[in-house]
Amino acid sequence: MHQLIHFELRKIWCKRNFVFSVCILLILNVFLLWYTSLPDENTPELSAYKKFQSRISVMTETEKAAYLSDLKENIDGISFVQEISSIQNMNNEMGNDLAKQAMRQHPGVFEKYYDLYKSAKFLIFTDSLEKEKKFIDKLYDEQVKVAAYDTYLKTIQNSKEKFSSISIFENSQKDTFSTRNIKKSAFDYSHLNNNNIRWTPSEMIVSSTESIWTDMLLILLMFLFVGGMITEEKEKGLFYITRSTKYGITQSIFAKLSALLIHNLIFAVLFYCTNYLFFGLSTGWCDVTAGIQSIAAYMESNLSVSILEYIVISVFTKGIVLFVIGTILSAFCVLSNKTILPYLIGCSLCGVSFILYTLIPQASKFSFLKYLNIIGFLKTENLYGAYLNFNLFGYPVSRLHCSWILIALLAVIGITITYISFNKGSSLQSKRTSIAFTIPFKPYSSLIRHESYKILIMNRALIVLVLFSVLIGGQNLSEKYTPSAQELYYQDIMLQLEGKQTDEKTSLILTEQTRYQDAFSQIEKIDEMISNGTIDENVGDTMKSQWYSVTAFYPAFQRVVQQYDLVCKNDGNYIYDTGYLYLFGAMGNDFVLDLLLLSVGFIFAFSNVITTEYRNGSLHLLYATKKGKFKIIMSKMLVCSITASIFAGIPFICRFVSISKVFPMHGFSFLVNTIPYFQELPFHISVGKFVILFLLSQILSVLIITSAVILISMWRKNYIQTIFFSLLIFAVPLILAILGFDFAKLLSVYPIYSWSVNV
Repeated sequence: MHQLIHFELRKIWCKRNFVFSVCILLILNVFLLWYTSLPDENTPELSAYKKFQSRISVMTETEKAAYLSDLKENIDGISFVQEISSIQNMNNEMGNDLAKQAMRQHPGVFEKYYDLYKSAKFLIFTDSLEKEKKFIDKLYDEQVKVAAYDTYLKTIQNSKEKFSSISIFENSQKDTFSTRNIKKSAFDYSHLNNNNIRWTPSEMIVSSTESIWTDMLLILLMFLFVGGMITEEKEKGLFYITRSTKYGITQSIFAKLSALLIHNLIFAVLFYCTNYLFFGLSTGWCDVTAGIQSIAAYMESNLSVSILEYIVISVFTKGIVLFVIGTILSAFCVLSNKTILPYLIGCSLCGVSFILYTLIPQASKFSFLKYLNIIGFLKTENLYGAYLNFNLFGYPVSRLHCSWILIALLAVIGITITYISFNKGSSLQSKRTSIAFTIPFKPYSSLIRHESYKILIMNRALIVLVLFSVLIGGQNLSEKYTPSAQELYYQDIMLQLEGKQTDEKTSLILTEQTRYQDAFSQIEKIDEMISNGTIDENVGDTMKSQWYSVTAFYPAFQRVVQQYDLVCKNDGNYIYDTGYLYLFGAMGNDFVLDLLLLSVGFIFAFSNVITTEYRNGSLHLLYATKKGKFKIIMSKMLVCSITASIFAGIPFICRFVSISKVFPMHGFSFLVNTIPYFQELPFHISVGKFVILFLLSQILSVLIITSAVILISMWRKNYIQTIFFSLLIFAVPLILAILGFDFAKLLSVYPIYSWSVNV
């Protein structure tokens, strides 16, 4: 039997196409890990975790807590100094009053941290104050949560004791799901303690074990294995031969299923070891002997296992779940006469599971549908890193137990159906499904059409561009824009003011200004009463709190006043400008990542445009044609340029859609100088024309890249060399820029692509 299993594995694993596919998927997995971990204005670099990990590696738990408390206190003080400095930079009386009041609320803080703020030595782990604060706040919250683990356990037990001590519950509600759930939870956590709890940052473990992309790639790899194991043999009619061999039906099909199990377990280990290695090198290694509850994200787990044991059982579970999916897919492959049908069903099952997991809320009464499906099983952080009981006829039933029962049941069903179908032998051969249809496009009716067909279809440039477009578009559409309370205030008032100046709008601004003046005046009076001894300081602080809630929005109102001054000066229009600032890169995204992905996409899509002609020798024949070499090459350039121009607009359109959902963008007919950020522009055009000009500049930059790739292709006459030199010229500077070397932007077309950022 083991020889048959070895044969089944070897005939798939030794195929060049399969080995190539595995290499591509591994590279894609690492790329997606890197891509999804890229820093932005709210996310620190992975290297920040590595720096922090190296500092706390030899610390005790008490020392970790003290160290993080100091970091938290310092960064809060620095943030306060920055806030005060921003208010003081308004250079007006109200701003100065607001700064003084904030400093009185936090006496001594500004003076204590001002020198440190000016020296910029507070940036220990990241390159900006915003990232540094979010990074330290996140680690501080995690450490505080884990440090309170003993209290968390006592709370669970106290809930049971409190419930038991109240007789009214004993009499009237002892048989409800809630009361039973409290008792069960107390029992499930009763064996735990905080003896092996040693806090460690969660980034490495969470990121390496919770990658949905890795799970999707493993599912794809499982599809490839099942296809080679079942579908290819059916297409070749080999099942007729297999059934007549020495090992016959039973051992043959069970050898295939055993090979499927081994395949999924081995590749689950391979891919997740790659994840673990990537994040270990990027964020630093953690103490895997500590209890799983040492990770703040998994503190609710009721399992008494270490971090290493959690990783092992998580990967093992993923391998088993992939095997279960594989048995179901194998059953459909054996039953179906059509090659494509099993894969459609498999994709549908995964798609429905993803929809259920994504759309059903955790607190819904249908939560069992959220977790008891393929995606729910693969999310092992829910199985082993959290705790949940389903309400089954009034009784709490563990999600973990339900999941494993259903996994085992599906495995038995898949294996049984596969064996019965193979044993019955009613469908031992399949054929590819072909759909006949007429395409109105005639590729050989003109030179442009012919070159379009060769470049986009035969050279598969269209597939490459579509894949990169999905990646870029998804990244821009998934970008989350969360307006602050001050931004919401600014948005509300500016949407009322949009357009030409009117008496009503002037009255609105003056009314708001009067409201702030009154608030500052009231605060000043209360301060005088405190200084005169008329009222107690605590009473005064209570009285001032209602006025502070008013003045808190004064910085946002300053932006309104700035537009008011600009409108009065130029007789222009009010415009809500936040959306445009994000769109043009003045706020948020600086377009480096978009340009990098576009560059790489165009390089891989068009590097083969000329080299193909050299490789097959057909370029030498072009001299003798009616159009000649020059016109044919120019037609290739035209096709590539048009295609690049179309795809260059995708990130812009997706970014516009994503931003406009949160920050409405109106006033396309207004002058762009109406936006305070662009008031110094030497030319006066409408916002709509400025948007078009900006888009055209981005298209121009990708046309430069496309033309250069084709020229390099003509120069080197080799596909690999063209890719190498093109990446060196256009991708490497952008990668260096992402890594923090800003000067590298000047070595690329980035200044053209994002010229609006620094106008």
